[in-house]
Amino acid sequence: MPKVALATLGCKVNQYETQFLRECLIQAGFREVSFKEKADFYIINTCSVTERADHKSEELIKAAKKNGSNAHLIVTGCYAEAGKDNLRKRFPQIDLVLGNKEKLKIPRIITGPNENHEDTKSFIQTFHAHSRAFVKIEDGCDQFCSYCRVPYVRGAKIKSRAPDEVLKEVESLILNGFKEIVLVGVNLALYGRDLDPSISLVDLLRGMQCFEETTRVRLSSLEPHLLPSGLIDLMGSCSLICAHLHLPLQSGDPEILQRMGRKYSPDQYRRLVENIKRTVPSVAITTDVMVGFPGETQRQFLNTYHFVREIEFSRLHIFRFSPRIETRAYSMQPRVEEKVKKERSNYLRELGKDLAQNFASCFLGESLRVLVEETVDSKTGWFSGYTDNYIRASFKGENELKNKLVMARLLSANQGEVLGEVEKVFSC
Repeated sequence: MPKVALATLGCKVNQYETQFLRECLIQAGFREVSFKEKADFYIINTCSVTERADHKSEELIKAAKKNGSNAHLIVTGCYAEAGKDNLRKRFPQIDLVLGNKEKLKIPRIITGPNENHEDTKSFIQTFHAHSRAFVKIEDGCDQFCSYCRVPYVRGAKIKSRAPDEVLKEVESLILNGFKEIVLVGVNLALYGRDLDPSISLVDLLRGMQCFEETTRVRLSSLEPHLLPSGLIDLMGSCSLICAHLHLPLQSGDPEILQRMGRKYSPDQYRRLVENIKRTVPSVAITTDVMVGFPGETQRQFLNTYHFVREIEFSRLHIFRFSPRIETRAYSMQPRVEEKVKKERSNYLRELGKDLAQNFASCFLGESLRVLVEETVDSKTGWFSGYTDNYIRASFKGENELKNKLVMARLLSANQGEVLGEVEKVFSC
């Protein structure tokens, strides 16, 4: 039985695709081992969203060579897509470099045409080492933000999965015990516009309402200017969809947003959030913020800082600008010093802690649905998970609670994390 080791960097789409490869290879007779163990094949699914991601990808390539000097090394994903020739020159130990378009062909390439694997496989049935399952429904992005290389490495053409195929995959995962499904895509809000007839993310979610009693659905990142019509009203009336939206802001300064190629203003973003909160009062709005975009002044950073505080996000994901060679922003000047970027990141990080605490405190005394995901301390019986509106809650319970939905009463909050007590365990 040949051994394969898989490593994944980057987004939820990458993680989904690795899971697809995992299941195909296991069906073909492979045994998965840890990346630190000796294997016959090492497969690295890389990311290239920042320079740091590039560096991590390279570190995994070096580690694979050390772990198995005679093993076959396959590198795929966004870093492989962006720099195939460069990778081959710098790392001659790589046997195969495959871009994103060829990624899912890896099992066929490894095993050959006569091996025992399923050519017709179109969906996953589980999700390795996860309590929640990611379901990829869309690929491609045609927005071309000035700092982003995603359209170059993932493609600008939108490719949506047929709704029947998505529903079959979701049903399979639910039957295998998953209580939360996370819908993911390269640009999730564009789902369905390329299908014939075209549909929207809202249409897909309506088709999933038959699963409302057995699971919950969380949406991954959605571009604010592309939010599908009717989504907010559906969230307000349907318990299937988690009260949580991740809406990347990137900057709260209108000029910086324009130079980034973002297709909304701070005022438009503000009005959108106000509408969402009116319709779904318990909603968590999380976001991405980039600091140090070329030319960002202290005044413009402060505009972002104050805007973030005004919107009252529940969580922040903070990035420092990283120049990507294909993008328009790569040649933009002046560059912001790394020291300044770090300082601005730290200011926002501290603000994010305060905002998370404030948001969680609003729900103390209330009972919210939680998916029990992790064992905090098995000896004392402490577990943790996330509420529908993405508050991390910890509570005491029995081992049987793992991977179940419970109703928990929130009692106290500290830096955005909450202690609570379980009041009810859902039977489904």
